[in-house]
Amino acid sequence: MLKKFLLIIFLLYLNVGFLHANSYSIFGGTYDYDDDNTTNLIGLNYHISNSEIDLLNILTINPVVGGLVTAESATMFYGGFETNLGSDLIYLNISSSTGIYNNGNGKELGNTIQFKSEVNLFYSLSEKTRIGIGSHHISNAGLNSVNPGTNNYYLIINKNF
Repeated sequence: MLKKFLLIIFLLYLNVGFLHANSYSIFGGTYDYDDDNTTNLIGLNYHISNSEIDLLNILTINPVVGGLVTAESATMFYGGFETNLGSDLIYLNISSSTGIYNNGNGKELGNTIQFKSEVNLFYSLSEKTRIGIGSHHISNAGLNSVNPGTNNYYLIINKNF
């Protein structure tokens, strides 16, 4: 499953022009850290800033698309919106996404449709490179009576195109 995920990421990278992304984030860390199904995860996000949406002149949100895979072959591909709060040097990235989840040999989350809420803290190393730490929660939001959810944390590197 990891090979399939990496192939999809590579194909997306080759065709990134249609997304008009201005940056991408690669992340890796721990999946389901507070349960007995703990494993590793890796993922990739494309941040699409040329499609900004201004909310009442208070907040600007941008589309984000991405995917992740765990060492137990669970996968999730998702899309949603994000915003950045803070300065150019240090900022908080907050996002919410909806996606398609397949548990592979990993944790059963009760539904194919899942929701991901995410908080990341970034530090800018240069104009084009940032590092960070992050956490996200994945859950089906009660669409199914089985709804264990997962809590995950990871390290991130973000690069501008």
